[in-house]
Amino acid sequence: MENAIAIRPMIYKEAREVADQIKGNMNNVRYLVLDLYEREGWSALGYASWRDCVTKEFQNSQAYLYRQLEAAQTEKVISPMGEKEIPERQLRPLTKLRDNPEKQREAWAEAVATAPAGKITAAHVAKIVRGMTTPPAPRTVEPGEDSDAVFHLKRWCKKATKKDKQVFKLWVEGLEK
Repeated sequence: MENAIAIRPMIYKEAREVADQIKGNMNNVRYLVLDLYEREGWSALGYASWRDCVTKEFQNSQAYLYRQLEAAQTEKVISPMGEKEIPERQLRPLTKLRDNPEKQREAWAEAVATAPAGKITAAHVAKIVRGMTTPPAPRTVEPGEDSDAVFHLKRWCKKATKKDKQVFKLWVEGLEK
């Protein structure tokens, strides 16, 4: 082992400082990315566009930075005062509503209000967003095809007694008046 360099282990104070710095930078990167984007820091660095800056400055982290930018933009809409930092994974589904900030706020409020056991998850937020973005497909009945209601009425009619059918007929006639 030639020229082996001994690395001194950290003491608690050093380790705590490093861990806190890492946590601080992990939490702050979203806001730094938003700041660079909104205040056109990319232009000050000499780039023609945000995309050009990201691809040249942060080659290996492009997708990550775009996710952080979208998360920061979404968080700014739903929590403008920055009351609580929301994990990026929980914000990601809300980006599908980016063209409708009111819907983003509505979806987030519903996610908070209906979170299972009070714990908000990305899957729960995604489910709410899906419900807001996917309208239920209307069921169309083809000619010659019974609706579900008619199908069930026919089925029960076959099982009904003669008296049940008379009572039902009177009830229907009463509805038509």
